[in-house]
Amino acid sequence: MSLTKEERDTIIKLQLEKSDRFMVQADTMVEQKCWDIAVNRYYYACFHAVQALLIANQLSCKTHRGLIGMFNLHFVKPGYVSMEIGSYLARMEQLRELADYNCNYDVSEFEINEIAPNAKSIVSRIKELIQQ
Repeated sequence: MSLTKEERDTIIKLQLEKSDRFMVQADTMVEQKCWDIAVNRYYYACFHAVQALLIANQLSCKTHRGLIGMFNLHFVKPGYVSMEIGSYLARMEQLRELADYNCNYDVSEFEINEIAPNAKSIVSRIKELIQQ
């Protein structure tokens, strides 16, 4: 099914709004020292921003791994997003899975302090790419 430009623009806007909401929620969880929840929200803030970027470029995927693969193939590998920043999307997804599903693992403050600025960089760069 193909989307019209108006439909695509609406979905992109909604994805970016959700990304922004999740980023605020992540920052709130950091303030409350809820590291596991914070990594979940940082990852999903990036996830929704990447979804918006894929939609803006008429690309799609069905899984988290697919989203990361499409992001790397179409935006990191060609140099639109730095390799360093791009690698954090996969790292956040790994931490999110551990935090959400592994009762033996707790995300550390150190990990959050590493992830938070990179999540913000990813979302910021994606917004720049969408506006171009």
